[in-house]
Amino acid sequence: MLVAFTLLIVFGFFPALFGYIASVRGSEKKRIWYRQRTQAIKGWTANEFSLAAFVTSTALLYAAFFLTSIGMKLDIMTGLGLLLLSCFSAIAYLCCYWKIPAIVAKYGGLLKALLGAVAIGVATLSKIYSDEGIAELTGLPPQGLPGAQLLLTFLLTPIIWFLGMSLSLGYLSLPVISFLFLRSLYRDYREKKDGIKNESSLRDVAALVAVFFAVIIMLMLNEKIVSKSFYEPRLKQAIVFASFHLPTSYCGLVDTRRAQVVPMSDGKAAIAIPDGKLGYTFDVIDCKPKNKSSDEVNAMLEKSNSIQQTEVSSISPVQERVDSKKG
Repeated sequence: MLVAFTLLIVFGFFPALFGYIASVRGSEKKRIWYRQRTQAIKGWTANEFSLAAFVTSTALLYAAFFLTSIGMKLDIMTGLGLLLLSCFSAIAYLCCYWKIPAIVAKYGGLLKALLGAVAIGVATLSKIYSDEGIAELTGLPPQGLPGAQLLLTFLLTPIIWFLGMSLSLGYLSLPVISFLFLRSLYRDYREKKDGIKNESSLRDVAALVAVFFAVIIMLMLNEKIVSKSFYEPRLKQAIVFASFHLPTSYCGLVDTRRAQVVPMSDGKAAIAIPDGKLGYTFDVIDCKPKNKSSDEVNAMLEKSNSIQQTEVSSISPVQERVDSKKG
């Protein structure tokens, strides 16, 4: 399917595109028409640019769904990128439609105080959930893994912001959609009654679709993020990356690839063992690192002293020549 689609693009779309470009360049009337359209686009407002971006991203998303339906496989990151692009463009259009920047400029002080309080709450929740996640996923005390505490708190902060925004928009979407629907009906009625074309009704419909798309996409991503099959292996990998740095040979065990340990108190250690389904499994083991004997330490010290004496003896002739030149 991918080969057929590539051949269609190369031998069908590109020749037609180049032929149309040549036709436009050879026609004075078409060049004037495109020049007028270009000048009109330069005069667009932020509302019109955001609407064009939303329509384009939505068209790309539908094109990706169509390609998937006919059997073409798309990379998961490509699909996620198109979903996020459509979601963010919808939110950008809604911000322009509701004139959010003007509202922020007018009530900036109050909004900053509100966001500050929310940010403190989010930071507190991220710390609580990071400790809960470590205890749930590893069965270990969170205070014994300070690196994992720090990393999980950092990772959970934007996730909690996103989940809170998606849930808030989900609850607000029902009255907003009802309001926009009734508003568009009223403006259509006024347009038919007065006989004057009103572009506001079209923008109301676009805002209605943007709210629907933004809420649906954010709730879909929300459901994916909170599913245990998604977050459990990734959080375990983050915990191992942040706190488990020593090989199993540190505790006198067989050196195993990807299995790592972290020392705990009272002669114990935690071990992370790779697992095909769960990512990692964790357990507490006895760990008493092998101490070197006094003879081994003395041998190491003598070796260090001999190396230092060799370095000093090699530097002394050079220093004598420098002193003789100064004299």
